[in-house]
Amino acid sequence: TPADGELPYSEGVFIGYRAWDRAGATPTYPFGHGLGYTDWTYESIEVTGTTTATVRLRNTGTRPGREVVQLYLAPTTPDADRPARRLAGFATVEAAPGETAETTVELPRRAFETWDEATDSWAYAKGSYEVAAGRSIADRRVSATIEA
Repeated sequence: TPADGELPYSEGVFIGYRAWDRAGATPTYPFGHGLGYTDWTYESIEVTGTTTATVRLRNTGTRPGREVVQLYLAPTTPDADRPARRLAGFATVEAAPGETAETTVELPRRAFETWDEATDSWAYAKGSYEVAAGRSIADRRVSATIEA
């Protein structure tokens, strides 16, 4: 509610799925939730440097299908000013029943940056990160740890 003609913006980066995640709340449909007609098993994730992740998955259902592979990036050291995890990239794969699919997802530099109010610019946040791949923010299946 505006007060004296001003509407305070106090949420910072904690809006949408980041706010739900921070509060530990369970929404009816988590961010990235989708439906399909087949099942998928995520087999592996390999991260090259800090720029790409290769995810291998198998269609374990009885129908051909399409899957949106989502990558979430999480600093391994919690920081109250940053989201616990954020969507860093995504890609789609298609496979027939029993087939394996592999996709490479780019990790942009911006995924590792935070806004620095002192310098009015983006700042690269070095450190250890978990890169997790899955179907949604609540359904992460495989992960790897990297140093940025």
